[in-house]
Amino acid sequence: MSGNRRTSKKAPARRSGGGVFVGIIIGLMLGAVFAAGVAWYLTRSNPFADQTVPAPTEMPGPQAPRVLPGKPGDRPVEKPQFDFYKILPKGDGAADVPTTVAPVEAPTPVAERFYLQVGAFEDPTEADNLKARLALMGVEASVQRGESANKGTVHRVRLGPYNRVEDMNAVRAELARAGMESSLVRVKP
Repeated sequence: MSGNRRTSKKAPARRSGGGVFVGIIIGLMLGAVFAAGVAWYLTRSNPFADQTVPAPTEMPGPQAPRVLPGKPGDRPVEKPQFDFYKILPKGDGAADVPTTVAPVEAPTPVAERFYLQVGAFEDPTEADNLKARLALMGVEASVQRGESANKGTVHRVRLGPYNRVEDMNAVRAELARAGMESSLVRVKP
């Protein structure tokens, strides 16, 4: 039984030498021929034929050169005068602007400025989120970056500055109604 068994040898695999590269070249050639055929069909003429340009006609006699602004010996170009600079401040029916300057009172020096600090965070995105929540409430806040001895960089969310305590207390009461705590920060100028 063992003699009846045939041994089969597998034929070595044929290698195609550059079949992909040859296919790409043939495809490009066929595409170019197809494109040329479509162009010929649409124009009904050979798009590659040398098209002659008609010879230009004779130019009439020499013309006098144009005078351009900015040449030596020419008058300077005058800029147009616009009246809207004079009209705009006055407008139609607007009151005349007084020409005399009223004496300005010297502002009283502010002893202190008040801020309300709503939060302090190490992560700046948390500070921006709180600032956005305050903006949705209609309160304008600012994020100030500062250094802390034990926490490193701290991003403080503050409201203000307020020159009067009464203004600050009104905002503080609004924050308390919304359930947010705030602390008073005094800054001397």
